[in-house]
Amino acid sequence: MSKKIISPKDDDKDYDGKLYFATYDENKYPRDTINNGPEDSLSLFRNKWYSKHLKSMNEISLFDKRDKDLKIFRYTNLGTWSNPFVYKMENINDNIVLTYAQSDGLGGYQTGKIVKEYKKKISVENWNGIISKASDINFWNIGTHDPNIVLDGEEWILEILIGEKYHLVTRNSPENNNSKEFAELCNLLKN
Repeated sequence: MSKKIISPKDDDKDYDGKLYFATYDENKYPRDTINNGPEDSLSLFRNKWYSKHLKSMNEISLFDKRDKDLKIFRYTNLGTWSNPFVYKMENINDNIVLTYAQSDGLGGYQTGKIVKEYKKKISVENWNGIISKASDINFWNIGTHDPNIVLDGEEWILEILIGEKYHLVTRNSPENNNSKEFAELCNLLKN
């Protein structure tokens, strides 16, 4: 009896859809400079990886919406061996709506289809609490790229778009890697 090794499908190279983030020139920031690049942009590999999962959960790109006067927080979690999920909180004239979606894919590998989703109204106080926490931890000045190298774990991707101001921060398993305050900020979107 032969044993067959089954591994997840790696379809990053096959993704040719819309990119949800700015992409930096990898000739200026070669691959041997781990987790390096200009703020609020990603390598093409990471951009495809993150974008395909956001697309599979029916999300929109935020970085290119700075001229739309939007107020949005979005926390995306791509665990290597767990189902991807996204929390998005949007403020439209002090009517705050939290949306959640989870797919049956694997965050470190292939996308899936949405298996759980919901929307609910959130209080202005909760919104203001997130704004305060972002200010307290100096979110707008946290570097986009994670200085830690983790081979497995969970990619935590937080985007905040307030009018013309947009910032993207990615961390791998931040609750374990000197980024506890960042993890606390992301977790506020879950409530």
